[in-house]
Amino acid sequence: MIIFGGLFNFIDDIKNLILITLLITTITFWATSLIPIYQTSLIFLFTSLIFSLSTKDIIFSGFASSAFWLVFAGMLIASAITNVRLSERFSSLFTKIKNPTYLKVLISINIFSLLFSFIMPSSLGRIVLLIPIAFVVAKSFGFKESDKGYLGIMLAFILSTLIPGFTILPANVPNMILSSLSFEIYGIDLLYSHYLIANFLVLGFIKNFIIIALLYIMFKDELKTTTITYEKKPFSKDEKIVMFSILLMLAFWTTDFLHGISPSIIAIVGVLFLANPAINIIKSKDVNSMNFSSLILIAAIISFGNIIASNDFIKEKLSFVINLFEPTNYEILNHMIITTLMSISGIFITQASVPAIFTPMAEQISLISNFSLYEVIMMEVAAFSTTFFPFQAPPLIVGLALANIIQTRVIKFLLILSLITIVFLFPLQYLWMQFIKGMF
Repeated sequence: MIIFGGLFNFIDDIKNLILITLLITTITFWATSLIPIYQTSLIFLFTSLIFSLSTKDIIFSGFASSAFWLVFAGMLIASAITNVRLSERFSSLFTKIKNPTYLKVLISINIFSLLFSFIMPSSLGRIVLLIPIAFVVAKSFGFKESDKGYLGIMLAFILSTLIPGFTILPANVPNMILSSLSFEIYGIDLLYSHYLIANFLVLGFIKNFIIIALLYIMFKDELKTTTITYEKKPFSKDEKIVMFSILLMLAFWTTDFLHGISPSIIAIVGVLFLANPAINIIKSKDVNSMNFSSLILIAAIISFGNIIASNDFIKEKLSFVINLFEPTNYEILNHMIITTLMSISGIFITQASVPAIFTPMAEQISLISNFSLYEVIMMEVAAFSTTFFPFQAPPLIVGLALANIIQTRVIKFLLILSLITIVFLFPLQYLWMQFIKGMF
């Protein structure tokens, strides 16, 4: 019996070694794109299956996730918008700017995308709907895909609706994971208003200014065309159908707290309606021309996070690291250290796994650090809203894929933004949390 017990322990140890090696290798290849990203994703899934690094249900959970099907449906909805040329009408909002400059265009995009975060709950869906508009806006001002100006406009649409969205409770997936686990484990109900007050000012509003400033500094370009006119035409029948469908989907998405229908189901029903032969706005060619590489990547990233979140060995090691933490005499420094540790772990466990792993540990962190349980939970928001590499955030990956932007062109921007966030915004967030402490 002792021999068999030792053998099983040896097998488990080998599996854990293979898992850690696989995770590090996968992250490296995703971050550097040394080989096509879809190949890295397939190798990760195949290796996990061959060595039984988790159950089949967890390994392939990405393909069954709501996020995967929301992206799938979102790509087809974007095709519908493009097919009826509705994106050109929406883009005219940005081309009517008086005396346009590149900075004015970025600010207009930023405000529009941020407001969209309050309307639509899924960042994946928002980005998929915004990219066709972004294409037309960039083209309208004369930018080509190789231009810095093109990259800046695309990132303005993507990042302005993704990153501030982490501070708006229903806007991004990690927010909802944090909310549900906080209630299930500790009975803490994260209210929309409290969550917004605690996080939006620093991590949403101020960080938004930093995003625009960095985009302008790093991708400043001269507008090639500054006077653009669109012929005013009445809405066609197909345009009205697509607009009606999107507005109906938005109505269901924003009222999901009433009916409980998954955003992906709402999106799929919308796709089936627009693909109905009697309407035929979404066509077979749209499905055939989809970016399946991005879909495989999304599924792999979600599975990646689920494998980590369900692995006791990784949880044990993270818990060990947390126990090594010795608080300093300065609360603000303790806050920075803990939040930074959570943020950096997001590189290895992806954003959605940060609340999945650290929320069950929040009480332990609270006892060690002397921060309240609520404060520790709010630290997670600062952590998973800090993105070092694109693969950490599936919506960002989707946006880059739809915009035909390779990940390596964005890494420098994300690393600079993360450094500014850690050095300046984390202390500012601590001070803000102390200021509002008595409100909740």
